[in-house]
Amino acid sequence: MCSICGIYGKRDYTPTLEKMIAAMDFRGPNGCFSYVDKGFYGTSNRLSINDLQCGTQPFSNVDGSIVVFFNGEIYNYKTLKEELQNDDIEFFSHCDGEILPFMYQKYGIEGFKLLDGMFGIALYDKNLRKIFLVRDIAGEKPLYYLHHQEIFAYSTLITPLREVIKPTLNHQAIWDFLTFGFIPEPQSIYQEIVSLPKGSILEFDCHDLTLKIKDFKEDCLKIHQVSYENPILATKELVSKSVYDRLLGDVKIGAFLSGGLDSSIVSALACKEIADFHTFSIAFCEGYDPHSAFVNESAFSQLVAKHIGSKHYELQINAKDFQKELESFIQSSDQPFGAISGIGIKLLARMARELGVKVLLSGDGADENFGGYAWYPKLRFNNPQAITPQKPKGWHYYAFEEEKKALFSEDFFANMQSSLRYFPTSDSLPLAFIAFDREFYLPYEMMAKLDRMCMSESVEGRACFLSPAILAFIQSLDYETLLLKGEKWLLKEAFRELLPQEILEREKHGFNAPIDYWMKKDWLWLLKESLSAKSALNRYGMLDKGASEFMLKLLFSSQVRVGNIAFYLVVLNLWLENLS
Repeated sequence: MCSICGIYGKRDYTPTLEKMIAAMDFRGPNGCFSYVDKGFYGTSNRLSINDLQCGTQPFSNVDGSIVVFFNGEIYNYKTLKEELQNDDIEFFSHCDGEILPFMYQKYGIEGFKLLDGMFGIALYDKNLRKIFLVRDIAGEKPLYYLHHQEIFAYSTLITPLREVIKPTLNHQAIWDFLTFGFIPEPQSIYQEIVSLPKGSILEFDCHDLTLKIKDFKEDCLKIHQVSYENPILATKELVSKSVYDRLLGDVKIGAFLSGGLDSSIVSALACKEIADFHTFSIAFCEGYDPHSAFVNESAFSQLVAKHIGSKHYELQINAKDFQKELESFIQSSDQPFGAISGIGIKLLARMARELGVKVLLSGDGADENFGGYAWYPKLRFNNPQAITPQKPKGWHYYAFEEEKKALFSEDFFANMQSSLRYFPTSDSLPLAFIAFDREFYLPYEMMAKLDRMCMSESVEGRACFLSPAILAFIQSLDYETLLLKGEKWLLKEAFRELLPQEILEREKHGFNAPIDYWMKKDWLWLLKESLSAKSALNRYGMLDKGASEFMLKLLFSSQVRVGNIAFYLVVLNLWLENLS
């Protein structure tokens, strides 16, 4: 686990590269490595997880013609390594990344389809004079690039690429941000910087300076697909294997444990394999979320921890604790990002690191893949109250287009595309809306949150419900099977004997901070400051003259989604203040 960046160009980029990798030292405090060849400059830093003594990058083949910089984990590397050893290839460590140049040497770019893992890979082929960028199919690990005149550059994060060129703000991305609380990929906050789509390979030709991108997700899913007759048995086997595979490492491993079904399954399975297993939960000491009720789940997380025998740690926090972390949260997010629960993830990752735990398992992805949200069963009824031109199914606490027009300056946001363009049409089949969550919300919010917040504290977060085999399996389930006996019935049936009955029967509860409550109370001054005449939002010319009056009236209208919109404005303003 680490971060990577690189440049191809016609001058000496060594000083630039040093600044780029230094901006990501928190993601890899255990070493920094560089490589230069005929205009290609590559570097990485390392967070040591596997083979703590080895792991020096770049990884290369025997004659050095294939060079790889790698961020992530390859969970099936041992199986792939055995196949390569049959070809008399000799390895000198048990680092997972060591197999990558030899996989490419044997299979070409087709070899990336065989990987089960989370990764951002940069491969330089000296003979072909080509650079390949590869990103995992679930979008767990980030990878950005820019192609500006004769310069091609890439980086794990966006911020280091500002050392290469002076980028310009992406107005459309900001417009979309207020709807979702994140910037939909492949956009970034800057016009010139692009996110490599998940499950794709970018090929840059150093001869003619052209690039092309190829999607490999569907091919990868076909390779990892396994046939099952019994969906309950399939769920049990696939999830168990995914969790066990994600115990890879030579360091202490723990898990987020909210007391919900997903994190409880992950923690229970992992605890069977690791004797001294640590679990971490958060408890909000005050506040009420009108959408999800009281947000203190400590009784459930303690119940599970006692049941499975983990060493459990609980962090009790309030609005002031979260406020203290706002600046750090915004800096760690790399670009405007409004998932406030990320602050809790960051705090727990910090606690884990201080206790010597370098890997945290997560239950992210179970809701999207196994039908966990309460509105999924309602999709079949097409309730008109849940579907309007402003409000697609299920998305109930985000800014509507007309609200953004009332808040934002028409001059700054001229000719914006509607953010509703991302959603399925209202007459789409129910499964299309679930697929939308899997392909849009899950990677762009959930995975971004897990990666940025954990890695900001030098801790690796691993999502246990996103293996290629699981993703292939859930694609084979139709809507009726997925929700045959209610939300996540497959997971409940598969792991019924593993968990306390109270956990199996409790209602779904997201990892939510009481944001509506806080924005009207402790954090109201932050919103007013963000809407003031002296705010960065106003200095950049983004706000309409009546924005403050409109937003405050909207906030106190008791609509549960409005606290999120207010927080997005606060985040955007503080991010711009840091940019100035």
